[in-house]
Amino acid sequence: MSPWQYVYSPLDDENGKLDCKLGEFPKLSFGIELEFSLAALPFDVEDLEVPDGRKVYGIIGEDGGPNQPTVQLTLALLLKKKGDRSHATQRHISSSLTKMGIRAIGEMDRVHELADMPLDRWIVTEDTTIKHPLLEGLKTVYEFQEVEMQSPAYLMTEGSLMEVQRVCHLITRTYKTYNGQSTGLHVHVGNSTRGFTLETVQNVVAILFTFEPQLDTLHPEHRRKNGYCLRLRSSSRLALRMLEEKIDLRDILDEIYKTTSINQLIKLMSASDGSGWKMGVNLGNLLEPYVDERRSFHHPDDLKKTIEFRQHEGTLDPKAVYNWAKVCVNLVEFAQEVPTPKLQTWLRWNINQKVEDYPAVAVLYALKIPRCALYYEKRLAERSNVPTNEAPSLKV
Repeated sequence: MSPWQYVYSPLDDENGKLDCKLGEFPKLSFGIELEFSLAALPFDVEDLEVPDGRKVYGIIGEDGGPNQPTVQLTLALLLKKKGDRSHATQRHISSSLTKMGIRAIGEMDRVHELADMPLDRWIVTEDTTIKHPLLEGLKTVYEFQEVEMQSPAYLMTEGSLMEVQRVCHLITRTYKTYNGQSTGLHVHVGNSTRGFTLETVQNVVAILFTFEPQLDTLHPEHRRKNGYCLRLRSSSRLALRMLEEKIDLRDILDEIYKTTSINQLIKLMSASDGSGWKMGVNLGNLLEPYVDERRSFHHPDDLKKTIEFRQHEGTLDPKAVYNWAKVCVNLVEFAQEVPTPKLQTWLRWNINQKVEDYPAVAVLYALKIPRCALYYEKRLAERSNVPTNEAPSLKV
């Protein structure tokens, strides 16, 4: 039994009993982005590793087979070859998923479709920010492909999470994959296409700003010091303003709740250059129609009204994906359901708490996510016993 199991939550009354009716809001939706490197070989290169049933041949095309003629490659041909291999990889993965009853399509094949085709499929695409791994102890020099897989929007149910886990199992069972430090796991949380109220987003931001040091401990150091995963407390416009104007940490919560529009809050929580996608939590998809200083009208995408959580390291571990997706969705559900005055009081009590005095596990219990709290309590204990200098390896 965890010592934090009965920690106070602003959803509780003074006796520690649930003080509000849950489930009054519609089920939230979520989507997953998986990033990984995939090992492949041309037909004319021998795989010197011990066979384990996973595929390395036929993934990147090479239609000529092992006896294809040698061609002098120019830069243009090299770029074409890279594009062809990426296209072939996307088709191979989407075909593997489709054969197992999971709808999928490669990004490059979508250009041939009608614009109103359904969005209920996994999209397999390329992410050129993924760096090729330098793997020790391998005899074979693989041709690594940079892969990103985007799930369709799911309603948050156990069945949906099981399908995501099934996709992770299928990929690691079919292919040799690698998750290096340049890969991430992104979770989008939405309310169908309705978006969220300003109060809900304020509550989400206030929770994340208050407990960012605690939640950071759930992720490895390379994610905490990442230019595509910036911290709210150090890199957002609000944080910079806090430093410039010497605003007390507790008073920062007032600045969040002073915002009068979603767009104002998005601007406050963006990076110094105005980008949201560089932040560990990206609110940019919630942007509402607006007129800029040049009187130009902007109408953002109405379909993808999501809060994007970008903090997690890249992984295809089904348990890790399951639990982080649950944390993200449940945190937003909590922000919808909690009485805002009680939340604000609780956050003020805890915003200066040291991580060792009020750890991430306590936060998860307070957010009413006990199953995930147990998972991370065990995972954090295991991580503290694992050397940090172990060499990376292909996913087994």
